[in-house]
Amino acid sequence: METQRLTKTKSLKGDKRTSINYYIAAKLKILEKSDYTMISGNPFIKKAGWRKISFYFNLSYEIKDKTIEFDENRNVLHAEFIVRAYMQGGRFSDGWGSCERREKKFLKPNHDIPSTAETRAKNKACQDLLGIGEYRPGVSQSNR
Repeated sequence: METQRLTKTKSLKGDKRTSINYYIAAKLKILEKSDYTMISGNPFIKKAGWRKISFYFNLSYEIKDKTIEFDENRNVLHAEFIVRAYMQGGRFSDGWGSCERREKKFLKPNHDIPSTAETRAKNKACQDLLGIGEYRPGVSQSNR
């Protein structure tokens, strides 16, 4: 009886490993060279790449919370989003993203700042849900 339990445990661990390998293989299979950008000599997946991954795994998104700060002239200064990514089976993960005016030169900051924050939150939720995230320079490593 103990042997049966041990065998079952080993096969479950193998199934989990197989699932993780499936996610990684799928990511590599569906993304093209144009879905990556180079930062400090390392490849990172762009927004379009994360949307392909979301489509492939049939993920849905829901904005759970957002905060947009304005100056006295109604110009956007800062935006934060919390987005939940769902799988069909009910599994989910929340991602947080933010952006502020002084990060870079935005052509249309009132649109670009909230849009960038939302995109970052979606990407993070997708990364965490599928376990295929990536480190970005400038992001805290305390959870690594």
